[in-house]
Amino acid sequence: MDYEVLMPQFSDTMERGKIVRWLKKEGDYVEKGEVIAEIEAEKAVMELQSFKRGTIKRILLSEGQEVEVGKPIAIMELGERIEKPKEEEKPKLEEKPKVEERKPPPPPKETEKKIELPPGFASPYARLLAKEKGIDLKELQQEGRLPSPTHAKDIEEFEKERYFTPKALELLREYELSLEELLKEFPNKKIDEDLLLAYVEQKGIPRRVPVSSVQKSLISNLSKSFVVPHYHIYEVFDLSLIPWDKEITLTHWLIKIVGDAMQFFERLRAVYREDHYLIYPNSNVGLAIAVGDELYNPVIKEVNRKSLREIAQEVRELRKRAEEGRLSLEDIRGATLTISNLGMFGIRAFDAVIPYGQVCIIAVGMQEGDGKTHMTFTFDHRVINGFHGALFVKHLKEKVLDKNYIKMLKKGA
Repeated sequence: MDYEVLMPQFSDTMERGKIVRWLKKEGDYVEKGEVIAEIEAEKAVMELQSFKRGTIKRILLSEGQEVEVGKPIAIMELGERIEKPKEEEKPKLEEKPKVEERKPPPPPKETEKKIELPPGFASPYARLLAKEKGIDLKELQQEGRLPSPTHAKDIEEFEKERYFTPKALELLREYELSLEELLKEFPNKKIDEDLLLAYVEQKGIPRRVPVSSVQKSLISNLSKSFVVPHYHIYEVFDLSLIPWDKEITLTHWLIKIVGDAMQFFERLRAVYREDHYLIYPNSNVGLAIAVGDELYNPVIKEVNRKSLREIAQEVRELRKRAEEGRLSLEDIRGATLTISNLGMFGIRAFDAVIPYGQVCIIAVGMQEGDGKTHMTFTFDHRVINGFHGALFVKHLKEKVLDKNYIKMLKKGA
């Protein structure tokens, strides 16, 4: 019986998944619970376990391809492993004496035009291409510049390398340029990087930059977040009492203080569903982290139960995992509020879009010389109305000026 392995949905917001690596191949027997593939979705790579026992009959998606959740990615034949029985030797039948049949004489052959292909160990089509392009197949194989046997794709690659420098070849792919057009434009010429860039500029050809699956997920979620009814509260905070340094930064302090404040406002620990709220018992705070061109939103869980030093250490570990592309699904889910700090870049004030599924994001600006800092709060109006939003901001303003509270946090760092 055939069974379709579908692209799983690892989270509520996941819409598409990409096959990073197949750990089983066609014909492999798989036990229930065995990992058969690694899937990338929503900024994390997760393992796909088999829910059935059987044999991988067909793999429908290659590594690097992605599909929507629920689409088939492989076919399994369910059942126990079946050992193939050894073939029994069949009894030989007595051979009957052959009776010679008289065949009619073959018709006279038409004169065929023979094409002389170059010598060398290669497929017939590769030899034909080598002849058309004037390539000495045998000599190049002896020099190690072509593999043995040679296939058509090897001839095509060699052809490119003959007319393009390695850097120009990279640009050829980046700008999706036509090989034939360039060879016509620059006949009998070795095309290098400078020549190609001048050609691109003269023709006004745009460079193609693929969007990563992480970025696709971000774009999809931001689009959905933008339609959430929301409002902003702009306020200036006095953070002069917070003794941050390189080890425990202002961001670490804010994660802790905000996490503690969330314990007094359960709606800040809630997520909205169709007809109800889900309220978490602990404060799970997301942090916007940029790594290269990508933006990640790992989560520091149970902030209310952790010390400043534990939070700082966890943030460093999450950043490292983001840089190495090792964030798991568990690392990025569960937050109801996110902090985005651009103050270190000299940004005085800004607002931010609520991550999809959360209820608040706090945009932190630069700390002025007198300790004053602009903060912008964006709230999901379906969960937090203006009254509760204002109370939360007021509570935070009082907390950062509470000397005993700040002293207690520092002592327990």
